[in-house]
Amino acid sequence: MKRLFLYLLAIALVVGLVPVSTDAAPKEMKVHFINVGQGDSILIQAPDGKNILVDGGPKSAGKHVVDFLKSKGVKKIDYVVATHPDADHIGGLIEVLNKLTVTNFVNSGREHTTQTYFELLTLVDNKNINYVEPEKAEILLGDFTSDFYLQVLYVDPLAKDSNDASIVIRTGYKKVDFMLMADASVEIENYLMDSYDNITADVLKMGHHGSNTSSSARFISNVKPSIGILSYGRNNSYGHPHAAIEARLKKVGAKTYKTAVDCDITVTTDGVKKSVSNSCTKPAAKPVSPKPAKPAPKPVTKPSPAPVLQTNFKNCTELRKVYPGGVEIGHPAYQSKMDRDKDGWACE
Repeated sequence: MKRLFLYLLAIALVVGLVPVSTDAAPKEMKVHFINVGQGDSILIQAPDGKNILVDGGPKSAGKHVVDFLKSKGVKKIDYVVATHPDADHIGGLIEVLNKLTVTNFVNSGREHTTQTYFELLTLVDNKNINYVEPEKAEILLGDFTSDFYLQVLYVDPLAKDSNDASIVIRTGYKKVDFMLMADASVEIENYLMDSYDNITADVLKMGHHGSNTSSSARFISNVKPSIGILSYGRNNSYGHPHAAIEARLKKVGAKTYKTAVDCDITVTTDGVKKSVSNSCTKPAAKPVSPKPAKPAPKPVTKPSPAPVLQTNFKNCTELRKVYPGGVEIGHPAYQSKMDRDKDGWACE
């Protein structure tokens, strides 16, 4: 009977009774960097339909995160990743777990005593969500032969500092890769460079909201991103992002996007090409007023000479008072002795 059905189906295809689709929609991967103020929250939508949420911002951003997820058609989250227990990364996840179905909860495992962390882990337990503490280099989704993968490059549950417990995620689709650094410091960046043969990525979510405790010039030069994402709150008290970080991205030719400026940022890729969109629109142009009549010419006065900025400094502390982001090679104030990592940028 089965053979007869297949035989009849083949005949139908040949004579055109059954249409054959030749324009199936191409699969895409979308990575959304959600504007949660001073914090991190990233939604990964895999080509096969899986949804991964990496952090949820502070507690005050929980509703916005849930609303954003629903606007993208998310009804179930396959993996929620809490990179480390700081409130600006996990607070919003409480609202997420309360409002949406979550299959797996991935946690750094670092002990923390805050009420927010306790409330989050209690929710995971009460809702019987599968709890996972990953290991370094563990692949959570896909494998080395898959078009799509999700891998933990780093995690340390015993780290003295909660930032250095951060789960660092590398994910990608075909030829386009993303690296999500959470709040990982320069020391972790050095570990990654020493431990992996290849850490290049097309899109790099900068560590620790653009703080100069992360994103060393050497690390950015190794990753070679074409897109850098900075997630931080406008007018934050930490001075994030620090000027040196943006300068390093510019030096490698990366285009920088910022949640405080661009709002929710989405990178879409078909595995070869990628595009970036954001939810903030440019303000409408102001109407042009008629030009006023030109006033009578004033007597020409010789301009005062421009002040000469200091170019010789005893140390980097003194230099940064004049040039907060440091100086690059070729600048009159550049001194090789202040360029300790020999990257062509002094006192960054």
